[in-house]
Amino acid sequence: MAQADTLSDYNRRLFAERVFEAGESRLRKAFALLDEEPGRGRLLDVAAGSGIAAAELGRRGWTVSALDVSEPLLEQIRARGVEDVRQHDLAGGPLPYEDGSFRAIFAGEILEHLVDTAGFLADIRRVLAPGGVVVITTPNLASLENRFRLALGLYPRWVDFQLAGEGHVRAYTAPVLRRQLREHGLVVSNVLGNFVPLVPQRFLHDLIWPPLAHTGDWFPTLSQGLIVKARRAP
Repeated sequence: MAQADTLSDYNRRLFAERVFEAGESRLRKAFALLDEEPGRGRLLDVAAGSGIAAAELGRRGWTVSALDVSEPLLEQIRARGVEDVRQHDLAGGPLPYEDGSFRAIFAGEILEHLVDTAGFLADIRRVLAPGGVVVITTPNLASLENRFRLALGLYPRWVDFQLAGEGHVRAYTAPVLRRQLREHGLVVSNVLGNFVPLVPQRFLHDLIWPPLAHTGDWFPTLSQGLIVKARRAP
């Protein structure tokens, strides 16, 4: 990291080349939670990356708006057929939408990159319509692998002591995420996991062996990543 870098600079570079796999159980489970909603309407994909999720949610009937910090990624999102695409730095100010604009929000793998998570969640509630839902995915600090690593005196996966690697500056467990959402008027209805890392995830994960995704449903608090659905209280 260059000395003059800010967190926004780092994230802009990090995500400019990041492409998530459409087959991740994290995404499939997040889409299923959104599919539960009766009818459709406007949906915001926050930090939409290359647009894989935004395009799929559009195919599932949602009217999708997407934003990201990286201009190259915005071009990829537009190329996937998403029309309402905006550049926005989440560290630079509130979401550029009116109060109550969306029936649903997807915030995939972004919360761990933000310093002001409280401000972000308050803004999520603001742009959600009453009764609207948000689906958040974020790495799980208390995954089975991390529990073993800490017991052995090893540093946990997906966190860092400096701005490096994955660029994560916050870490969550399921109870902490549930509590913070509740503090901002967002009531959790579902907590799932993507997969439980039965062995270190660099050797085995849900893309290598898709049936592993079932373990995230059975033991979500031990999973590598959390998938949480919450509803804005009226």
